[in-house]
Amino acid sequence: MTRLVLRLPVGNRTGAVPYVRLAAGSSAGEHGEVQAALLPKASAVLGVWPAEELTLLGLQLPAMPSARVQAALAGALEDRLLGDLSQQHLAAAPREADGSLRWAACCERAALRQSLDQLEQAGCEVGQVVPEPALLEPGWACLQRLDDTRVRLLWRDAAGEAGWLHLQQDQADAACPQVPLGILVEPGLDPLAVRWFGEGAALQTCDRAQWLARAADSAWDLRQFDLLPRAAAQRLWNMLREQAAMPAWRRVAWLAGTLAALELLGLNLHAAQLRGQQAALEQRLQTTVAQALPGAPAVLDPGLQMRRALDQARARAGAPTGDGLEVLMGRAAQLLAGARPLALDFRPGRLSLRLASGQAAPASRRCQEQGLDCRVDGSSLVVATSD
Repeated sequence: MTRLVLRLPVGNRTGAVPYVRLAAGSSAGEHGEVQAALLPKASAVLGVWPAEELTLLGLQLPAMPSARVQAALAGALEDRLLGDLSQQHLAAAPREADGSLRWAACCERAALRQSLDQLEQAGCEVGQVVPEPALLEPGWACLQRLDDTRVRLLWRDAAGEAGWLHLQQDQADAACPQVPLGILVEPGLDPLAVRWFGEGAALQTCDRAQWLARAADSAWDLRQFDLLPRAAAQRLWNMLREQAAMPAWRRVAWLAGTLAALELLGLNLHAAQLRGQQAALEQRLQTTVAQALPGAPAVLDPGLQMRRALDQARARAGAPTGDGLEVLMGRAAQLLAGARPLALDFRPGRLSLRLASGQAAPASRRCQEQGLDCRVDGSSLVVATSD
């Protein structure tokens, strides 16, 4: 099983998406930054929602049924949130051993949904979203480079509360938090970490790929409640709603294309059914001929082999064969109605009679009325053996 961990884009950004692709049991793998449509395929896709876009909040809720968690989060955190609660998305942390809840994350619902939809439209559906502060254990910090002059410091204090700062690298008096355990440092930032946190700080190198890979071990998931991964029926319903909001000509074009695709699918299914019926009939015909002709080495053309066998049986019994002159003359007699042919030409299975002027057309009409295999060729009537 392969897992793809990526940093979720924020807003309408169309730039490259950082990712790391992990094989089963591996903590490092292929990584880089590509457009969303070019992200590699994997068995599962995890997203990391940036720390700048959310808040990690401590709380204390007892064990309760899952159906009550959303309302309990809203009641416990309503007084601590500055924005409109209806616009916020609240997600509970993994439960403690006793079933209680100690942490929750809060972010803007529309922004997270837009990011997930953007990736889904590019063919990458994110199944789990991990809040970035959850990549750190309490008491740890992470120092990363933003650009040539700025860095980002993300930390969780001993109690687990999270915070972040964007700092200039030349800020000698940066107000950095006390980090008692250690600091994850992006390669090249060790001197800056020592200058800010002192010589005794426990530094651990962690590049961007290793940072994203930490999400694979997290049980956090922001895709809860109304942001749960949508089932196929729900995605279809949302697509229909989007189509209904389109201009009329676009709806007509979309409907026409859908109907054409359904018609083509129906024709293919009907053709497949007909091919199946044809194969079944051919098999039954071969079985019947094989049973009727036990001495035949193989049944390649059932109709032809059966006619030949019948003709051979008639010949042995002294009866006229199906394509013999007697049979064809008998058929022609039904058509001539007393008219005398001027000449005849016989070949096995085919008899041609040259008639006087005006006699061929009436013979052709009688041929159609009786359903016989015959045709008029100029002033000649041609009678053939039925296939």
